[in-house]
Amino acid sequence: MASVSIVTTVLNDAAGCGVLLDSLAGQVRPPDEFIVVDGGSTDGTLCVIRAAARRNPRIHLIEAPGANIGEGRNIGIEHARGQIIASTDTGCRLDPHWLERIVEPFEDQRKAEFVAGFYRIDPATLLERVIGMSTMRGALDPVCPERFNPSGRSMAFTKSLWERAGRIPQFLAIDDTLFDAKIRSMKVRWVFAGDAIVYWRPRGTFRALARQFAFYGTSAGHTRMFAESTLYNIRNLTLMLLLVAAVLWADWGLWLSPVIVAVFGYLFVYTYHRKSYRVMRAIGDRRAYFLALAVQWTVMLADALGYLKGTLERIADPRRYRDGMNGYMRRSWCEKGFSHQRQQAGKPVPHDRACVTAPKG
Repeated sequence: MASVSIVTTVLNDAAGCGVLLDSLAGQVRPPDEFIVVDGGSTDGTLCVIRAAARRNPRIHLIEAPGANIGEGRNIGIEHARGQIIASTDTGCRLDPHWLERIVEPFEDQRKAEFVAGFYRIDPATLLERVIGMSTMRGALDPVCPERFNPSGRSMAFTKSLWERAGRIPQFLAIDDTLFDAKIRSMKVRWVFAGDAIVYWRPRGTFRALARQFAFYGTSAGHTRMFAESTLYNIRNLTLMLLLVAAVLWADWGLWLSPVIVAVFGYLFVYTYHRKSYRVMRAIGDRRAYFLALAVQWTVMLADALGYLKGTLERIADPRRYRDGMNGYMRRSWCEKGFSHQRQQAGKPVPHDRACVTAPKG
């Protein structure tokens, strides 16, 4: 039986860390070790982890102040002794069979190198349930196993694959999307484990939801990956702003008022009506319809603003984002090999805090 290490990162999330560590104790198959990389918490997170480590010697804390999520994952995996790495996030509650099921494809006849686990919402309020059903893949419709890209909250891979892929990208705020894309480009043995479930509590306020999707949008602006829907929303928002500006400043602007109402109704009500109605039917509460509309508007606006912010940052620092993207998707072993290729081409080598000794061979 292969050795398994669970790796997670945390920053100022004592409550979420407690939820995850409590659910770890209930795993049917316990991990050989559980590594938590802390990015510099200043609340009670470290106390929670240390208390859990005293009760369970398999829990190991690594303090890495200033590390982002990608860097934290790399640090944890680098220190992991397991041949298989299972990844999850603080705030998640692991199903008792999660580790058992996400590891199984590595040990049976499928001989997987990468396993995409799944997740479900674990809401405590009506708003959290609406947010989860409106934004999480698989909450309303089943996902396509062949096209599903997992989140870092529920995935597993061999440590050797992580090395071959060039490790997890850490020049981005969000690491898992690009890591998934790199793994798919390598055409490795990929298995979808839809029964390997973690439960995730959605954001509980509109403010927290906006911060979440602004964060996602910023990362999309850095990479320009999967940005078609964001660009479509930016176009629609720009059109509305131009129409409103015409009403406010042009002498003939009042004549456009019916046009604004019609455009808004089509782009921002009719377009989101079907999903909002389905959320309402699934929950069985009429309030859910209006909450779902508000959730989708919040997501659209936050994502668009985040994308614009990320685009400006990419333009201001192309060496980090453009060269980082190109280098990560091209390299087949590690940063050392990529650096050598760029030196051969007479180009500067981008600084990368993840640069580690290349594997031999």
